Amino acid sequence: MWTLSGEAEIDYRNYIVRADKITYNEAIGTVEAVGHLHLEGGPDEEQIDATRGTMNLDAQTGHFYDVSGSIGVRRVPATNSKIYTTSNPFLMTGREVFKDGPERYRVLDGTMTSCHLPKPDWQLLSAKINVADGKATARSTWFTLLRIPLIFLPYVTHPVNTESRQSGLLIPVISNSTTKGVVLGDQIYWVINRSADLTIGTEYYSKRGFAPSAELRYRGKGLDFATANFHALFDRGLPSGLANVPPIDQGGQDVIINARRDFTPQIRAVTNIEYLSSYVYRQAFEPSIVNATNSEVKSEAFVQHEDHGVAESVYLARYQSFQSDTAGDEIRILHLPSFQASAIDHSLWSGRLLGSFAVSLDTLTRSEPLFHARNLERIDLHPRLALPLGFGGWNIRTEIGGRETFYSKSELLPSTLNGEVSPTLQPGSLNRADFETDVDLRPPVVQRDFSAPWMEKLFGGDVRHTIEPDLHYRYVTGVGNFNSVLRVDNVDIVSNTNEIEYGLTQRFFVRNTATHPCRDDEPQTPSGMCGGGAIDRVSWQLAQKYFFDSDFGGAVTEGARNVLATTLDFSGAAFLEGPRSSSPVISRLRLATTSSSDVQWDLDYDPKVGRINSSNIFADLHYGDLHVAAGQFKLVSLDAPVTSPQTVTAAVTRYNQARLSLSYGNSKHAGFGAGVNGGYDFIHEQVQFGTIQASYNWDCCGISVGYRRYSLGPARDESQMVYSITLAGVATAGNFRQSEKVF
Repeated sequence: MWTLSGEAEIDYRNYIVRADKITYNEAIGTVEAVGHLHLEGGPDEEQIDATRGTMNLDAQTGHFYDVSGSIGVRRVPATNSKIYTTSNPFLMTGREVFKDGPERYRVLDGTMTSCHLPKPDWQLLSAKINVADGKATARSTWFTLLRIPLIFLPYVTHPVNTESRQSGLLIPVISNSTTKGVVLGDQIYWVINRSADLTIGTEYYSKRGFAPSAELRYRGKGLDFATANFHALFDRGLPSGLANVPPIDQGGQDVIINARRDFTPQIRAVTNIEYLSSYVYRQAFEPSIVNATNSEVKSEAFVQHEDHGVAESVYLARYQSFQSDTAGDEIRILHLPSFQASAIDHSLWSGRLLGSFAVSLDTLTRSEPLFHARNLERIDLHPRLALPLGFGGWNIRTEIGGRETFYSKSELLPSTLNGEVSPTLQPGSLNRADFETDVDLRPPVVQRDFSAPWMEKLFGGDVRHTIEPDLHYRYVTGVGNFNSVLRVDNVDIVSNTNEIEYGLTQRFFVRNTATHPCRDDEPQTPSGMCGGGAIDRVSWQLAQKYFFDSDFGGAVTEGARNVLATTLDFSGAAFLEGPRSSSPVISRLRLATTSSSDVQWDLDYDPKVGRINSSNIFADLHYGDLHVAAGQFKLVSLDAPVTSPQTVTAAVTRYNQARLSLSYGNSKHAGFGAGVNGGYDFIHEQVQFGTIQASYNWDCCGISVGYRRYSLGPARDESQMVYSITLAGVATAGNFRQSEKVF
């Protein structure tokens, strides 16, 4: 028997026991400690403080009184601080605590939490808590937040010092919306195995009906993964407000499946599939404004083999574009299936001559109102030869190629049916062949360096200005049947052209020799120091095309929106409404003024009609916890199809919208944060959406509250209060999803 008193300490294997008085029985291996008992160590990083207790360090058992302890928390002796050693720390208090073995405890009249003691932000109170097999369980439990009892839970679990997940019920959702009414919901979380889990549940909208949802996640070896998301609404209908008019059903289903499987380093299978039953359902109930206003649904799946720059694949795709809220007013394009093969440049002759090719065999379908083309077979062959040369700072790449495309069906010139223009399908095959020549000329870059004390002070270093001219000539001939080709994808919009593209790119580089410790928003370096070297601060590109063949071999229809391969490669804004000899001028300006700010302005100006076809301005600024992002987006879109052959100038639709996001705070740091974002439509003179958010983070929990507003025409006019409560190491409760927050 050993008795120690007065700041007594026992070091036994990886355990340390301290107390005012310790009695150690060597024969049976027990330790009795009285007064300021502190036990730490073991494989579970245990920390137990108690008034007294007995323990057997060999068996890792014990009995303690008036306990405050933790699992997964380590004390740092140098600073006497504590750090978490796991993503699921477990801290507890109790009148009595029985340690029945490694990671096995019984806590009487106690609490459990993931927050630092003695004043945790949140905790669970129960008469008895059992800890075993990596989780803590309790019955008849009160959940308290900031020491205020909020929710009574008949049964609750909490992970303990482990990276594993626990199955169970998630925290219920309670909210309110002007269109949904009172929202009540809950979900079940099921850990299928170490690589997969499933979340399934439903919400009830008092004004509309039940909205079930599910999410399946799988993570395999390497890059293998699979996710499946489902959400739906069984809608009772939106009241029309008119007598004898039934409620408007806005219900629907949306299913998204993404997966990847690598069979070998060269062979992989990828799927990205979505099924949307109703565009109105997306508009009315999708929480993300980006998704709510997206009228396209894309699905694709492929198996690909790639080795040494040569790829072969089997490809299936489905494209769906909703033209309006009216059922059936949509375009569907199917690739079922496509066999594709391609090769990047390979050396063919002494490393000078390069060869590449692309081959595809497709079965295609295009369906839209008034027109259906099913089971269209297409074979496309596209070989190319290139000869790159360089001398005296000049670089030139000459490329020749041919393209042969076979179609099992074709179309007649558009005809007017029911007041609308629609193509007419005709039997018989079609063959399209062309010859292509490209010459890309890059003259030497002109540069000049500027160095002055005021530049050093203003820009932080010396400045280098460069001018990079670019000339690109392209000639395609042989496509004499452009208007007979069925349009399915970009393979079908190849036309004759004889054009030259000329452009100029200016850049301003700043050479900064000073360095500073890397900030959180900067790429980290081995030395921990950032700065120095040359940085591309400003780049400005101006470009235009001149067309020697103004009607592109007869491919252009007067007064209609024409989209050709050559115009689509140059600008995303369609500008061909008839024959023309020059394109709009495009401007692409980028300003990276600092490491935490960025400005971009993309502009397309058409001098022929004297208008801006598109203008997209975006600015982003980070200054400490302040973040500002703003943008304005303008587009003049040519309407299609044209409804009158006498129309000389195609009708246009104008878009002009602005976006703003302003926030202060950091979701990962303690303290207050607030933010606002929104979008305004200048054409309709209304706010499309807006969110106001306020948040506060304590030591291990955070609360966010906000107000959200949508105004998307007749499909959606909704206001909603949103909130979320985040508990470190446990979960997030509420209807304010992270992807929808301002910050």
